[in-house]
Amino acid sequence: MIIIPAIDLKNGCCVRLLRGDFDNLTKYNNDPINQANIFLENNFNYLHVVDLDGAQTGKQLNISVIKELLQIPNLSLQVGGGIRKIRDALEMLEIGVSRIIIGTSIFSEGFLDGIRKNFDADQIVLALDFNEIEGTPYIYTHGWKDNSNVNLYDFISDNSFFNNFLATDISLDGVMKGPSINTYQKILNMFPSINLIASGGITSIDDVIKLKQINIKESIVGKAIYEKKISLSELRNDY
Repeated sequence: MIIIPAIDLKNGCCVRLLRGDFDNLTKYNNDPINQANIFLENNFNYLHVVDLDGAQTGKQLNISVIKELLQIPNLSLQVGGGIRKIRDALEMLEIGVSRIIIGTSIFSEGFLDGIRKNFDADQIVLALDFNEIEGTPYIYTHGWKDNSNVNLYDFISDNSFFNNFLATDISLDGVMKGPSINTYQKILNMFPSINLIASGGITSIDDVIKLKQINIKESIVGKAIYEKKISLSELRNDY
């Protein structure tokens, strides 16, 4: 399984949110370039970068930091946050981003059609941030604030062109109580051919092992690294 460390950007700094709450933010490093180099020195050369200011405002306010990160030799990025127009996504590719993470815009009329016409499926990650309501996962948008009322399973079923689906259980993100194993297992049972990327709640190596056991191929790890619940040396092992 591929472990992808996370860098969430707010006002140019590395931060983490609790359950997606922008009022419950912890700053971990004032210098994201320094943080990226720490990851690279520990043999993590692919990072997950989210512009939280962009997620809030719909404008990519940390683009200068992202460009600077892309100047680091041997480092690749998947980037999301504030990508609301096709030209925003195209710009990400032009500056060297490996995969573009699309969230809120998946529900904008015609947006996914434009993505299909302009990109290969492997260049796109669809971010499906969800909360479970009475046992059913619903996708949330606009920085995790708005319930789309779209069932997570139905959305995946209706978008078979895409391969990479990043599923984040908002209720578990940042609380370090373990990932949403049951939901991930159900998704993989229903759609065994997709690349399901796990995110949210990962706290220990045991969590990483459980995700691998259900055939998760990629996992995003953030707060557990910053809070030193999992060491980078542990994560370097082949899970």
